[in-house]
Amino acid sequence: MATHLFIFFSLSSSLLPPASATFSPGGHGPCKDAGDIASICSHTDYVSLCINAAHTYGHAYAVIDAASLFGMHIHMASDRTKTVKDLASHLAAKPSSSKSVKQALVICIKMYGDALDDLVKGSDAIKARDEGTANSMLSGVISYYSTCDDAFTEIPAPNPLCKQDGTLMHIVSNALALAHLILSKGP
Repeated sequence: MATHLFIFFSLSSSLLPPASATFSPGGHGPCKDAGDIASICSHTDYVSLCINAAHTYGHAYAVIDAASLFGMHIHMASDRTKTVKDLASHLAAKPSSSKSVKQALVICIKMYGDALDDLVKGSDAIKARDEGTANSMLSGVISYYSTCDDAFTEIPAPNPLCKQDGTLMHIVSNALALAHLILSKGP
């Protein structure tokens, strides 16, 4: 699975402009005053994912810097959490799902809802420059995705959402690294 993710991110990264390029609003080319995406993303554990966030969400930001990349990761995590929450609801409604799988999916649905709430709280804490709350909220989000995985381990049954949970944990891990970068630079 890790090999497939590496290949996916390698291919998607090859479609991106050079790392030294930055984006302007609306995707109309480089913006001189934007930060160096690769340099900022190098502070995260999942650099290709960070660059992908800039490529996917950068059009909505006037400047690409640590704060905007943090916002992009929060946006990406929220979008993907909503999608996987909808998928979990769909799977839980299937008549072919066993009672224990449905119960695990209900736990996942709850965790995804909590994750969405805490992504907002973590983002608000960054704006307020409250590192403790930001770390607590974003670390909690990662634990929510992990709790979904644990619900299936306890049954035991394979988690149909495992891949999505892993990607979501990586996105929020990057957000945590970017939050630290933002707050370590001062106001």
